[in-house]
Amino acid sequence: MEIFAKVLTITDIKRRLSFSDHGCVHSLPRFQGCHVIVLQVEDDAGISWNFGCMIRSGVIPKLVIVSGWIQFVRHKGLREGDIVKLYKEEEDVIAGAEYKIKVKKSHTSVSGPVNNKRV
Repeated sequence: MEIFAKVLTITDIKRRLSFSDHGCVHSLPRFQGCHVIVLQVEDDAGISWNFGCMIRSGVIPKLVIVSGWIQFVRHKGLREGDIVKLYKEEEDVIAGAEYKIKVKKSHTSVSGPVNNKRV
């Protein structure tokens, strides 16, 4: 089940990933009074990532990935305009839910199409 999909912004690339809740918090492990939870996510290459997640309160509550995200961005070479999707796989009675993250690279940058010329 897809929890969320987001076209990455410059803030997502340089600082943290945040998005309006829209009910996705109910698909994550419970915070149970904690301010931050660690969400273990597996990418399409089978690499496990630990993301520290928190809910930022305010007029519009937002789910924010505050740790582990920038390392993921750098490892994947993500840029503004790329799309990230988080999925929850069916829960196993013993292991619990598994979370997956997928990336779709954009073919354009903010300034225009990617230039594939060799120098």
